[in-house]
Amino acid sequence: MQVTTRWAAVIGVVLLGAPGALAACADDPSDLRPVATDASGSQVESPVDAGAGDADGPVANGVSVTVQALDNTFRVQDLVVEVGTEVVFENVGRNEHNVIPEPDSIQGWGVGEDRFAPGDVYSHVFDAPGVYAYVCTIHGVNGKGMVGTVTVEPAG
Repeated sequence: MQVTTRWAAVIGVVLLGAPGALAACADDPSDLRPVATDASGSQVESPVDAGAGDADGPVANGVSVTVQALDNTFRVQDLVVEVGTEVVFENVGRNEHNVIPEPDSIQGWGVGEDRFAPGDVYSHVFDAPGVYAYVCTIHGVNGKGMVGTVTVEPAG
């Protein structure tokens, strides 16, 4: 009778452990992010944007453009892209930065300094036409200093 009780306990542990084991096989949300490339074409981790790569998020057109955040400026400052383009912001400076939409600009994207330290990368797929003005609030203010725009045009 004790042997049967032990087997019942083992079977119970195995069955209770199975759902957790199966759940561990599911895709990690970080596995669903698109692969971004830097200016040299090397793959970089795209760690930030919730919209990029989500099943319900925008679908990239396969074009990736890089904007570098230097110590007091963005390079390229004013960018024109088509809908569906992934813009990769790369902090190549020595200081923390952020990329924040200007108050009168299209909202819903950007990255704070806590996730944009030197060496960090942030990407966003722009899925609607418009002018997306942004600023590093650490090194600029509305329209002055470390500012830039992404003008998104319809695919053509």
